[in-house]
Amino acid sequence: MRIYLLLNQPYPNGYALTKRFHLYAKGLIRNGHEVKIIIPHPTEYEDKLGNISISGIFENVTFEYTWKSTGRSNSFVMRRYHDLSGSLKTGFILIKERPDIIITSSFSFLFFLYLKFISFLFPFKFFHEKNEVDYMHDDNISYIKKLRIKLNESAFHGFIVINDELSDYLTNELKFRKSIIIVPILVEDFKVNEGLPVNKTIVYTGTYQERKDGILTILNAFSKIKNRYPEYKLVLTGSPQRSVNYKEILEIIKTKKMQHHVYFTGYLSEEDLRKVLVSANMLVLAKPENRQNNYNFPTKLGEYLMSGRPVITTKVGVTGKILEDKINVVFTEFEISDISKKMEFIINNPVQASEIGVRGRKYALENFDYLVHTTRMAGHFQKLIGKSGYERSTAKLIPSFKKNMII
Repeated sequence: MRIYLLLNQPYPNGYALTKRFHLYAKGLIRNGHEVKIIIPHPTEYEDKLGNISISGIFENVTFEYTWKSTGRSNSFVMRRYHDLSGSLKTGFILIKERPDIIITSSFSFLFFLYLKFISFLFPFKFFHEKNEVDYMHDDNISYIKKLRIKLNESAFHGFIVINDELSDYLTNELKFRKSIIIVPILVEDFKVNEGLPVNKTIVYTGTYQERKDGILTILNAFSKIKNRYPEYKLVLTGSPQRSVNYKEILEIIKTKKMQHHVYFTGYLSEEDLRKVLVSANMLVLAKPENRQNNYNFPTKLGEYLMSGRPVITTKVGVTGKILEDKINVVFTEFEISDISKKMEFIINNPVQASEIGVRGRKYALENFDYLVHTTRMAGHFQKLIGKSGYERSTAKLIPSFKKNMII
């Protein structure tokens, strides 16, 4: 099959969705299919270009930006022009190269409508990759918003979703009767460096948002133990400047006098990020209970577990259904004092904590291997080629995804 993936994030270096699409492509190529990642719009801020190549091959994956630059203009008018031009060229590429399957991340409804029109003239199966619920920042959505969602999603032949909650949302709440395949978080094995020492660091890697990842709660929790364990540092990867909570982050650090205890790494390459994870004393993620987190499945959790280091996290969403406290993860309530207690538990019980980390890595390898799940995807797509209607099939599944893994 010829499978094209349309991505609205930077590539090859980017965010969680970038990594997910890269592993889709890498696994489908390993299965013998022809795959290309197309980026229809410029994705990089002009003052900080992370990716400058508009085309190339990264880890055997071919990619192409359809605009002549990766950088987004500071001008609103020019951004619209670049996006329009890139979208039109994307359509021309699809018409010329005739893929069998298109997997797309989120774009505008007009872009989806444009691609749907092309699919009538030059048929392909059109899938929407959904790893978040619609209107994720709203705890309730109105009837009008549901109609907008249904209109937007009506362009697709089917969906790729990250958990069974999103599958239920599409089939039960939005009443779609389309092909759905559930693909959980994906991991790629990276060798744990046995010679790399474990540092006295507590590591967080994420979006620096309280609503999504509990960054303010994590900072406050760490402040409670910093004086008892002054040799420990809280290491935060990436850059928080664009976070809606940036001022609050700085205020907590200042108020709690943590300037010498909190370290921002800035952007890290994949290799350097893995070194930080593998050498951490512990990794922490504190997702609060809300509609967004009940429907998502954090990609960073897979990376955390793959490091082989103990992970502190909340039970929100799928995480609480599949992992076990003190077996392969350390669960905490979304509460400052409880998170600080769990940090102390790992510090004071290094042997038990290390065993938890080893079992967490084993679980990730057994259940989230990208090659296993992209093999499932390829099989699912092959069944759809030349077929239509509501498909239903079964697969050998990990316990948490037995319901509606493939619909």
